[in-house]
Amino acid sequence: MKSVIIGIHGLGNKPSETILRSWWLNSIQEGLYRFGKGRLAVPFELAYWADVIHPVPLDPSVEDRNDPLFLNEHYTPGRGGENEVPPGFLKDLMLYLENQMDRIFLNADLSINFKKVTDRLIHHYFSDLEAYYGEKCVDAAGEDCSAREAIQGRLLRKLDQYRDYRIMLIAHSMGSIVAYDVLSGLDGRIPVHTFVTIGSPLGLPVIVGRVHEARKRRGLENTSPSVPEGITGEWVNMSDIRDRIAIDHTLEDDYQANSLGVKALDLYVHNDYEMNGKENPHKSFGYLRAPEMVGLISRFSDEGRSWPYRRFQHFAARFMAGIRSLAGAART
Repeated sequence: MKSVIIGIHGLGNKPSETILRSWWLNSIQEGLYRFGKGRLAVPFELAYWADVIHPVPLDPSVEDRNDPLFLNEHYTPGRGGENEVPPGFLKDLMLYLENQMDRIFLNADLSINFKKVTDRLIHHYFSDLEAYYGEKCVDAAGEDCSAREAIQGRLLRKLDQYRDYRIMLIAHSMGSIVAYDVLSGLDGRIPVHTFVTIGSPLGLPVIVGRVHEARKRRGLENTSPSVPEGITGEWVNMSDIRDRIAIDHTLEDDYQANSLGVKALDLYVHNDYEMNGKENPHKSFGYLRAPEMVGLISRFSDEGRSWPYRRFQHFAARFMAGIRSLAGAART
């Protein structure tokens, strides 16, 4: 079976689809080279949706910082070096804060508490998310549509295009919310072997609450949010402890296992992205070249190559057994 890696980007306006896809691919390839894995062995596709909310892309050639199309963070190679693991006490502190946020903003039935406050937080920090949940857009045919449907449609088309492939889906930031919604709605009709979320806000109480609201609309009122049925292999959630979007770094305690027993595996990683001396531990490029991502991509690629090889071995063994059986019959 052929394999493919599909990416879906996160918040904010972006450069054009062609440029962003090449920067994601460069980041993945940089990580593979850095750790001695060679070239990416499977095709890469990007589910691009920035133009649903931002019709004109950012332009890397614009030099005026006051221009709305100015792009202040390009892809730039990392400096390499060893991965930095956060100390244990810091992990414990973050887990404590996560539990306190859940207690304050989520009721026992997973409905959202202080909804006006959480709506303000979304408006202030996640404007694209606000648009995703409520804004109208105009599609290519000039018809009104919801931004949510249009954004989900971009990923749905990619998944449908590769429904007969082994799929690895990498979702950054708000893209992880879109991916989760899409996979949940598909109910397993298009399997995704490996789901990777990077810099994801899926653990934030306001997001968990909205996920639960969506489940109630689908008649799943009495169940907690769970891993989508379509994820057949693993869900790995990567976050840098300094990432201010992935404030809740643990998804395993927010999303129960699916019927296949797949749970979210939370990994702290070091995001080494830096531009002009300024770090951004939320940037996708740093996550995509992290050693943990390299390991996942390498294993996914290797398993995809070994599957047809094992099938060929099985066929060859049966063929040779048949030849030997015929030869033995001819001698008797």
